[in-house]
This record gives sequence, C-alpha cells and structure tokens, in this order.
Amino acid sequence: MISTDTPPPLPSPPFFTIPGVNNLRDAALHDGGITTSTGQHIRPGILFRSAEVSKVDREGWVKMKEMGVAHVFDLRSRPEVEKGWKGITNEGESSQDVKAEWEEHLKSVGVERTWVPVFTDKDYSPERLAARYMKYMSESEEGFIQAYHDILTNAGPAFKPIYQYLSHLPAAPTPTSPPSGALIHCTAGKDRTGIFIALLLSYLGVPHPTIAAEYQLTELGLGHIRDEIVSRLLQSPGFRKWTLSQVDGGQLAGKDFVDVVYVEGGVGAEELRQVPEEALEKGRRAALRMMSAKPESILGVLELVEREWGGVEGYFRAVVGLGDGELEGLRTALVVG
Repeated sequence: MISTDTPPPLPSPPFFTIPGVNNLRDAALHDGGITTSTGQHIRPGILFRSAEVSKVDREGWVKMKEMGVAHVFDLRSRPEVEKGWKGITNEGESSQDVKAEWEEHLKSVGVERTWVPVFTDKDYSPERLAARYMKYMSESEEGFIQAYHDILTNAGPAFKPIYQYLSHLPAAPTPTSPPSGALIHCTAGKDRTGIFIALLLSYLGVPHPTIAAEYQLTELGLGHIRDEIVSRLLQSPGFRKWTLSQVDGGQLAGKDFVDVVYVEGGVGAEELRQVPEEALEKGRRAALRMMSAKPESILGVLELVEREWGGVEGYFRAVVGLGDGELEGLRTALVVG
C-alpha cells in the first residue's frame, strides 16, 4: 500500500493537495492550461487523474466534489483493489467494513464510482505479472514501450465507459451547473492512467511534446514517496532474484524469473546481503526505472499507436469501440475556444 499521508505542497495548478491521495491533478491545467495545435483550449475541471484513492475520507471527498469531481473510474485489477483495502484495515476491522464505509462517504457526497479494470485476474497471474515486471526492468526504453503495448491491447473494455461518459458531458456548462468531472486512477496514476490521458489529449489535437510534459508531472506528484516505493520494490522476491542475476552481468530470462520467484519461493534477505554493491545499485536503478515517467516513454507509445492503428482515432474505433457520435462528443465536451 502506497503511503498517502498529506503530500507536500505542489504547484497549483495543476496539482491539488488532499490528504489520502497522491499525484492528484487536473490534466488540462498543465503549464497554466493546455491548448491544441490550433490554439483551442482543453476544458479544465473535467479531466482529473491521481494515484489510488482508498484512503480519502469524507472531508476529502467533499473537497474533491468542490474541485469538480463527480465520477471516479478505477483502472486497477481485482488483486490490487483487495490489497488496497487490506493495507488500510486496522486490527479488529474487516476490509469489507472499511470498504463499505468508504463507499458510503462517496454516496453521501454525491460522487459515483465505476470499476473498470484494464487487466483481468488471469493477467495478474504470477507468470504474467513476472513477464510484465521484466519489461519495466529493462535498461532500454523498448521494454517500457512493450509493457505499455500490453496495456493498450487490453484496455479497450476498460477505457470505453470512461470515454463514453466524457463524450456525453454538456458542451457549455454554466457557473451553476453541477460538477461533472471524471477522476481516472490506477495504483500510482502513472501507467494505465497516463496512457488513457495521453490518448485522449492526442485525439483532441494537443501537441505530443505537451502531452509528454504533462505525463512527466507524475514524477513530481510521486516524488515525496519515491524512496518508499523503491524500497518496497527492492524487497520483493522478483527484484531480489533479478538483482542476483546481475552479479555476473547476466540477464534473467522471463521463465527463470517465474520459476525461481514463484515456484521456489523467491530469494532470502541473507542471500541478498551477500550481493556486491554494484549489483544492488543496478537493482535500485531498475526500481527507479519502474517509477519513472519519462517523456520518451509516452512519446514511444503514441508513435506505436500511429504505426499499429493509424493513429489514436483508429485505436479508439478498433480497440475501444467508439463510434462517430462518441468521437465527436469528446471534442464537443472537452475542446473550447
């Protein structure tokens, strides 16, 4: 469970500081407001993003509603969701009770939630999870792009209801209109969430360098907990085994990773302490790569979408299943000026 105590003050806009949630921002307010290549603006107060929100209390949701959030879309898989509830359950409580109280807070404030997992339970099997980790650990940018390709090919059913929700929003809300913004999140608000936002901004005509700069803000949004997350990654069986594989300069094959970590039970701390400092540092750099949100990662994904689907509109039609009305509705609802 990622620590979600009150984050330190961050540039506002685009960030918002609310206890219990990290990396919370309005994706349209980067650098004072995002514009398209034709000089139009992306409507603020509609497209919010963050890390997971299980620790937000009722007061926090009141503030979210005041920001403009009306609907929360959770991209996490079932194992991540269950782990999140267990991570905030005190002794003597059940995770179901904690979840029920949290859901009651949302209901009382008037915020809806829709669970739209990108990956199914089987996609979080030890074998597939290990294979995904291996891509993120790669020293080349291609590993990250391959991991993001996995998200793209699986995300259609998850992304569709969110894009549909946005496409049906009113084109010209008045000052007295009720909040209608969508908050999209995964665990860290970096990869699945980042791809969702990048695709939408690209479709709306935002220049790719601007999209990459907005994506990179996640490094700032998670900066205060980066060391905590890296420390947890380094203690996981997968990272321990990967670190040991670097002692002789070797690369751990995906099948070996699965066999040792999940079949043999991982690598003990005592064994890891005998690893040379150079290999430990290599493991730390791999963990930092998993935490990174480099511009070249999301630019590589947008290039991949261009090559494989002929652009974002092609992806929206072929993988997400959006039609003409929904595609036009996105522009009507989100582009102004």
